[in-house]
Amino acid sequence: MKVWVAGAGGQVGQVLLHVFRERGVDCFGTSHAEVNIADQGAVFSAMKEASHVVNAAGYTQVDPAELQREEAYLANVKGPEVLAKAAKEMGRHLVHISTDYVFDGYLGRSYVEEDEARPLNWYGQTKREGEIRALQNYPESCIVRVSWVFGGGGGRHYASSILRAVQEKKELRFVDDQKGSPTCAWDFAEALLHLLSKSGIHHYCNKGCISKYEFACAVLEKATEKGFPVVCEKIVPIVSSEFFSLAKRPLFTPFNTQKVEKILSIRPWQEGLEDFFSRQAVHAL
Repeated sequence: MKVWVAGAGGQVGQVLLHVFRERGVDCFGTSHAEVNIADQGAVFSAMKEASHVVNAAGYTQVDPAELQREEAYLANVKGPEVLAKAAKEMGRHLVHISTDYVFDGYLGRSYVEEDEARPLNWYGQTKREGEIRALQNYPESCIVRVSWVFGGGGGRHYASSILRAVQEKKELRFVDDQKGSPTCAWDFAEALLHLLSKSGIHHYCNKGCISKYEFACAVLEKATEKGFPVVCEKIVPIVSSEFFSLAKRPLFTPFNTQKVEKILSIRPWQEGLEDFFSRQAVHAL
């Protein structure tokens, strides 16, 4: 087995390569600059070297996607389509990473894989269409939806942003009506090792459902406990309507992970946050 990680320059892709290599998996990665996954020729060339492909590439900036629609479409729709067609033709296995933003957040319970996807914004729409294109062109593809990923990526993620903020501002404001399940990037990478040859849609996240405000409070508490130079004295909970954004965001998107838990065990997000502080936090500032 040899794994190609497309999008290896991003947050998740970097962690995937690191964990795969730690576990002795023969793998290589390419960044967007090296291989544009919407470019058929480039994809076929890179895929010759691999038996399995993990697509960690994509346009992930939710608000800018509302304005840069074509760029988001090429990365999130055309890219998975090209990968799926190439994987089918060449007899490779494709794992495509997706998001909780394919849901509208109105269900009132944790989402299972069979629930109807009803995205609220362009990012979510393109990610859902990317799932559809991948499965239409190569039904044996594996779609893994993940939510609220933190860790890895050189500090370009939610936990690192909060950690920087609590060391710079006395008061912070975070929305308390957007709830979901945080996912430690290293746990996700370990999980993908068990899903490399699976097919169909799978949901993965760490155990627990919290708001973004509650997650911020947890980061502040842990930073104080670990001796970081915290200046933040107060985190204020607000509602989404108080926070301007171009894209509408779903308010309640925890995942039901029972399907994946038949294959592997999942730990609470708090343990993943502890790992963030022990592995990366010191280097993420």
